[in-house]
Amino acid sequence: MSGGLIFVGTYAIPDGILEEFKVANRAMGDFVQANEPRILSWHTYLNAAGDEATTIMTFPDSAALEQHLRVAADRVRQGTQMVQTKQVDLYGDASEAVIAALQQLSAASGEWPVAVKPYFYGFSS
Repeated sequence: MSGGLIFVGTYAIPDGILEEFKVANRAMGDFVQANEPRILSWHTYLNAAGDEATTIMTFPDSAALEQHLRVAADRVRQGTQMVQTKQVDLYGDASEAVIAALQQLSAASGEWPVAVKPYFYGFSS
């Protein structure tokens, strides 16, 4: 059985926009929760200095992440203009469509790495 797909995005938050980022991130999370029933979880973490954030999303499969990238495309583009994406890591079996979409987004917004680590083994309880 597959372990689903986990998206981990790490972002540098420019000086002076932490509160704007917080508002935008909450709005994005609320939008995703209301419009994407297949997403399993959405969590954002901030470092103590408030200059770096990491968002972790879990999906049951690659198709659900593909849907997210379509449904939230405008909001994702806005977010990549607000912060500096440092990297995106995908854990699980990501489709070529997901990888290509993230690489295109990277090319359009600062050339950040997209690393894919396919599922090997594990369990959830």
